[in-house]
Amino acid sequence: SYSLRFLNTPYLWGGKTPFGLDCSGFTQLVFRMGGIMLQRDAAQQAEWGEIVDFPEEAREADLAFFGEENESISHVGVLLDPYHIIHCSGKVRIDNFDHHGIFNGNHYTHKLRLIKRIIN
Repeated sequence: SYSLRFLNTPYLWGGKTPFGLDCSGFTQLVFRMGGIMLQRDAAQQAEWGEIVDFPEEAREADLAFFGEENESISHVGVLLDPYHIIHCSGKVRIDNFDHHGIFNGNHYTHKLRLIKRIIN
């Protein structure tokens, strides 16, 4: 997966290069490497693709979107499988993932809103 090449890249707001990335810059860069052009921010990226109804049906390279209910999408990451996500939060990292969201340490850090399949 292209995404693993950026593991531990530092977070940089607005970043979209290997020297610093934000969450949507990370997903945009990873998909560009695979020949797919995504919009720049997470909310725009959430408008693309097909909805995956259940996290258990997620596949590698599906995008998971996060945010509080009744608010816009505020975070995005790339699923490695139905239980793990690579995303940029502090740095590019791999965390556990389930139907509630991203689980890091002993608590949830991001609330799952939807999953989209960009690549069929």
